[in-house]
Amino acid sequence: MSRSRQTLNVGLIAVVIGVAGLYIGKPVLFSGPVPVLGSVGLTLWPAEAADVAVKGAGSTQQDNHSNQKHRAGGGGNQEILARARNVTTGVTGTFVRAIGTGHAARMTDLYPESSGRILELPFKAGMRVSTGDVVLRLDDAEEKLAVDRAKLALKDAEAQVERYKKLISSQTISTVQMQNALLATRQARLDLDKAGIDLDRKLVRAPFEGILGIMDVEIGDYVTQSSRITGLDDRSSLLVEFVVPERFANKVKRGDTVELRTEVMPGRTFSGELTAMENRVDSESRTLKVQATVANPEDLLRSGIAFDARVQLEGDEWPSVPSIALKWDRSGPHVWLAKNGEAQRTDVTVIERSADRVLIEGEVEPGDIVITESVRDLRPGTKVRLQADPGFTLTSPAGPDAFLVSETQTSGDKAGAQRKGKGGGQGKTTPDTKPTGKSAPVKSSGSQSGISPGGATKSSP
Repeated sequence: MSRSRQTLNVGLIAVVIGVAGLYIGKPVLFSGPVPVLGSVGLTLWPAEAADVAVKGAGSTQQDNHSNQKHRAGGGGNQEILARARNVTTGVTGTFVRAIGTGHAARMTDLYPESSGRILELPFKAGMRVSTGDVVLRLDDAEEKLAVDRAKLALKDAEAQVERYKKLISSQTISTVQMQNALLATRQARLDLDKAGIDLDRKLVRAPFEGILGIMDVEIGDYVTQSSRITGLDDRSSLLVEFVVPERFANKVKRGDTVELRTEVMPGRTFSGELTAMENRVDSESRTLKVQATVANPEDLLRSGIAFDARVQLEGDEWPSVPSIALKWDRSGPHVWLAKNGEAQRTDVTVIERSADRVLIEGEVEPGDIVITESVRDLRPGTKVRLQADPGFTLTSPAGPDAFLVSETQTSGDKAGAQRKGKGGGQGKTTPDTKPTGKSAPVKSSGSQSGISPGGATKSSP
């Protein structure tokens, strides 16, 4: 008996729980009158409340679906104000950097051509000499005597020839005697030349214009042909030798600009030119020796100092955008382009970056409009109303009847600049002022930017 009662209790509890679930989940089932409760005037759930609950749930689902659609569609027809610029062309700043050693364009050590005792040193260290100036004179007494003897011998031989010329007409002397006299004259002249050369070798002359170094000898010293007198440098220009890796052997060429820095003149950059290259690569170090020439009109540089050499190589052209236009997220770098009045996300690869410009690779062409700032976050398909960055004017690459808002226009102008391009991403950017000349692609390492022959904008943000 007790087991049957327990079964009945469990059944009643299950019925109550089921009715309560239906009452909560499906209130419309209880909107009608219940016979038992209706006799006393009670209703479990008023009809109006049930309708409101059901309709409210449906309305909430529709609102959520509408909000999701609104977010997915980028705000519907609502336009977002954004600033933009035209994409330009930039050049990569590829360069080679190396440590080199400088030496004078012309430099030599002075040695005497004969032995002897020093009689005279006309110049001192640090003095400038001209070509042919006598730097040192040795004892030349014997050489001067030899010159005098040679002059006398030549004079006697010439007199003998003159006498023989008078006698040969009368056949007093033979032709052989006359030829011997002429030969003696030539020999005397050669002896005089030899004595003059020996005398001149007692002098050490400057072979070119330059500045003397410290003298290694003094007056009275006995020197030989192996005794160094001093050094002579022509420092009007310096040659800087350095090596570059073999992978750049076919990229560097004569005439390339070389930037040189040295600790001797900190904070100052000297501009030189690549003037010579070795004709082969060193097989052991895998490097190529090159030589740059730098002018030294102020005589600030010396031979032997170290230089930090930087050779600018010819770079590649890539689309260039302002640094502020490049965005990042979990997918990587990207930019927002404005096409047909809508924002379009374009993933890119960063090639090179400077303070104000970024060179990129992707589905971006010079002349395209890139968004730099916007009042709200952008989504694909968001309608945008463009405004040129201060100091710039936008030109659209497509859509002849589309208008852009320019901040530089006055109230009397139209609401925007009319798009004039023919499409294809090759539009030009027309500056506010009249251009003074054709601009060239900008190097990203500098602070300026511009459009290559396909565009005309040049700016210095």
